[in-house]
Amino acid sequence: MSDPVNEPKLSTLSKLAIGLAIAGFIFSFTSSSNVTLNGVSTCSHTDYAKLVFGGLAIMIGGLGEVAALRLQATRVPNLLASGGASVAGIFLVLVGAGVIGGPC
Repeated sequence: MSDPVNEPKLSTLSKLAIGLAIAGFIFSFTSSSNVTLNGVSTCSHTDYAKLVFGGLAIMIGGLGEVAALRLQATRVPNLLASGGASVAGIFLVLVGAGVIGGPC
């Protein structure tokens, strides 16, 4: 069993999930197109960096949630950190896919 006094506050998975979510808010690699045909305009917008970093934040955040359940003293902070990173990842994926925000 691990020593609760020397146990780190946040696990490596929680820190990684938070870092990926932050990177998703910082980096951007977009592709946009706007086409008008016979008076009908269609618009497409994708941010690939947000899709990648958001998806990774969701995945690593989920793994962090599972790992946090095995911890004793720092279970709640790790659950909150991993869960928050997963929620941020969901938001990033929606922004990256053009569902929320974007020029369209």
